[in-house]
Amino acid sequence: MPRNRLEPILLTAGGPIGHGQTPDAQAVVPRGRKLASRTDGPSTESLLKTRPMSRCVLSILVLAALPPSLYSQGFPPITIQSVVNAASFQPGMPSGGTLATVFCSNLIFGPFGFIPEGTFTAPPSAPLPFELKGIGVMVNGALAPVLALANSGAQAQINFQVPMERNATGIVYPDTGTLTIVQIFCPDTCLVGSASAPYTLAPPGLAGAAGGFFSDAKGYAVAQHASDFTPVTVQNPAHAGEALIAYADDFFAVWPPPPIAIPAPAQPLFTYAPILIQRYVTGGLYLQEYPKPTIKGFLVASTPPLQVTFAGLAPGQIGTEQINFVVPADQAPGDWALFYSNANQVHGGNTSPSVLLPVR
Repeated sequence: MPRNRLEPILLTAGGPIGHGQTPDAQAVVPRGRKLASRTDGPSTESLLKTRPMSRCVLSILVLAALPPSLYSQGFPPITIQSVVNAASFQPGMPSGGTLATVFCSNLIFGPFGFIPEGTFTAPPSAPLPFELKGIGVMVNGALAPVLALANSGAQAQINFQVPMERNATGIVYPDTGTLTIVQIFCPDTCLVGSASAPYTLAPPGLAGAAGGFFSDAKGYAVAQHASDFTPVTVQNPAHAGEALIAYADDFFAVWPPPPIAIPAPAQPLFTYAPILIQRYVTGGLYLQEYPKPTIKGFLVASTPPLQVTFAGLAPGQIGTEQINFVVPADQAPGDWALFYSNANQVHGGNTSPSVLLPVR
């Protein structure tokens, strides 16, 4: 059993709800042609979903430079445990403009104790702040807009939009970028404690290199029926031949470059642009049983790729990708895996993590 597991935290436009509950429809159903919730992504329940925190993918370079008085009171230094894709929780720092999650511990709120347990979200008005409860995040020295902070005693989870400065070190492998968490002690004397660590990116060829679909607590895709924008669920499933909309994080670059700290506007559209390394999209989007490894260990799709009619940023959302596609007319009923892949039997390639899509 994994250790140090935070309880799942589900957020809606109206605030947190309990584990296993269904988010309010207003949090995922758009008004008009965009989503109602501004900062929490297309499925706000997936924004702060939690995963085991026992595996560390980062090595700490600099521990928190806290005032000696805090050390003498027994407060441990800030520790970064991992940074992951905010949708799939695959390890590694996503691209600039997309959404990331960092797991850490020992965030101290002022000189008198830890941050209160609970979930704290950014104010509903734009733009996003660059600190929340005195906590800031920096990527390659640039401040990152903070969406939310979840704290469970000594361990915490921060969701943020990755600044564009991240891309300065993201073209080659290994990535040499740095992630920093900054703790500000105010209002008396502003003292700063910080922790820095190199963030790692899975090398090309690994399934978890980048990109992921948003999903609910049971692994079903956060998706909508294009005809009426109602959520796709087991009770309201997709149908063969139907047009759908799915939401994701860091599958592709877009042009114009993504806005930072503010929602993407409806016009102009921010559309897929092959201007950076595209680990999956150069292949196709698939809806089938998730492939089993071949004799060479490749994960190769066995069906034709889906028809994709739009890929870009979701209007009204911050750092969230929208993918419009059509379910094949001959798609059999079932809970099928939705994933990107450019792998083939000869040369291999990359296959993304999958989410489930109910078709009836």
